[in-house]
Amino acid sequence: MERSQKVRPLLCIGDMVADIVASPLSQPPTPGESVLTDRIAIYPGGNALNMAVATCRLGDPVTMAGSVGDDALGTLLLDQLQTYGLDTRGVRREPGGATASTFILRVEGEDRCFISALGVGAGFTGEHVSPDLIPEDGVVLIGGYLKLPAWNDDILIGLLRRTRERNSIVVLNVCIVRDSGVAPERCLRLLEYVDVFVPNEDEAGALTGETEPARQATVLREAGARVAVITQGRQGLYAEDGKCTVTMDAFQVPMMDPSGCGDCFTAGLLAALRRGWDTVPMLEFGSAIGALGATALGCTNGVPSFAEAERFLRGNTVRMSVRPVE
Repeated sequence: MERSQKVRPLLCIGDMVADIVASPLSQPPTPGESVLTDRIAIYPGGNALNMAVATCRLGDPVTMAGSVGDDALGTLLLDQLQTYGLDTRGVRREPGGATASTFILRVEGEDRCFISALGVGAGFTGEHVSPDLIPEDGVVLIGGYLKLPAWNDDILIGLLRRTRERNSIVVLNVCIVRDSGVAPERCLRLLEYVDVFVPNEDEAGALTGETEPARQATVLREAGARVAVITQGRQGLYAEDGKCTVTMDAFQVPMMDPSGCGDCFTAGLLAALRRGWDTVPMLEFGSAIGALGATALGCTNGVPSFAEAERFLRGNTVRMSVRPVE
């Protein structure tokens, strides 16, 4: 099938975070100890913003809607977004508010640790997101849902209905935070409005009560999602779209920082959806961007241009199994 290169407009709605990232340590400090690392840097972060920035790095235009504080971190974050060419007219600066921030600590040979402060994100309801931002015949991403505890689901459903009216595709990303007090089952109510739903296997388990990705995907599709994509980290993914099931391994790359792999993966899906690609090439492109995102420090700094990503795919293959749904 010939792939369309016409790029649909994209609106990303959700969490905006300043990530404070340290280079990997050989071992964590003990209580009271000070250790040195090669670098500590501040980057744009948060699920929705990571996906927006990664998409910009691919070379595609993006509009962002979310909230930051009127503090120094908020100013720094907006200045960085301008350098990416991100359209921030949907971003609200909250008077007297603190920008959400996350400190990311990684120790060599161990998974990374996150320490987060929601700041103004704790009060983000979606109410200030103008329906006029929703594109015609485009793609709308809802990112970091459930991580922002004040999301007003009725307002969100209104935005999703408006998205459908404008013939745009809905992609939903969730982030379930331990001990947040947010009920995961809230998400199931939204799925009838969702075209592509992208949880990881732990999140899918919390939502469905199932442990096997195939069963998770079936339950999520029965709840309304047209395509369910269950990510499994280094083990790859499982997906179902009603026509076929896809099991796909992860691409092998030199890994520097896996902090944003899942968000980069979704950015790859967004880029493919914006071009009208089918499920399998969409997943393959997403997997490539997810892997490449781990090759540099920071959640999105490893993401290449779209042309470079296509060259990577021409030179690298990934094992997959595609089976028709009976």
